[in-house]
Amino acid sequence: MLYRFVVFLFVCLLPVSVCSFGGDGCGSGECTDCHSLSTEVALKLLPPGADSVDSVKLSDVGGLWEVRGHAKGQLFTLYIDFSKKYLIAGKVLRLRDGVDLSRSVDVNELNSAGAIVIGDAQASVKVFVFTDVKCSHCQKLHGELHKVVKQNPDVAFYIKLVPFISDRETVKSIVCSASNDVLDAAMTGKVVKNDAVSVCDGTAVDETLAFAKRWNIRSTPTLILPDGHMVLGNRSATQLEEMLAPFIAKVDGKK
Repeated sequence: MLYRFVVFLFVCLLPVSVCSFGGDGCGSGECTDCHSLSTEVALKLLPPGADSVDSVKLSDVGGLWEVRGHAKGQLFTLYIDFSKKYLIAGKVLRLRDGVDLSRSVDVNELNSAGAIVIGDAQASVKVFVFTDVKCSHCQKLHGELHKVVKQNPDVAFYIKLVPFISDRETVKSIVCSASNDVLDAAMTGKVVKNDAVSVCDGTAVDETLAFAKRWNIRSTPTLILPDGHMVLGNRSATQLEEMLAPFIAKVDGKK
């Protein structure tokens, strides 16, 4: 069984160049010049209970490998240090913006089916938002999303409704409407009625729920950034813009 403990990593206390901590003269090159970890070796290092290791890559936190795999059908993310002596389980939060580096999804599995888009659907920076119209934090976030797209035309939010608090029929009604006006009204607590439900089977709602289960999305709001990293909870428009600044900068650099 995988260890369950939370380790708070204060990134600012780590050395800037973690690749140079050894005495073998590795500091001048890439970390991978001196350090390696295969999926096979990673699996052997893990405690009993891990069924597979799907990927190993350098973590955003220096000196650590990010290890992803499955245990009893559930996805996990763990960290193993370069010395292969320590395993770290739990959240790794980036202090600058609160992004949870230990949680991310495969962006290739994201799709716009059933999503209601806030902003220009052709925008280059796409953020998926898993939300619930009866969630008070989601309602607050909803207004902030509109502020962001108003100031940043290169950003679009793909709203994926999940019936965590709301009943499925309410969510189905909103999704089937494919209407921003209906969504906005629902976020203010208004009762939603939609004649389109009779010709819409609501499959997209089930698909969204299945995706949420697969990637352990258990609360709303949950935002998925363009690189797959998750952000949990409400954020102000200013905070969202700070998170998205690197992605917006890449778009601006291509213009």
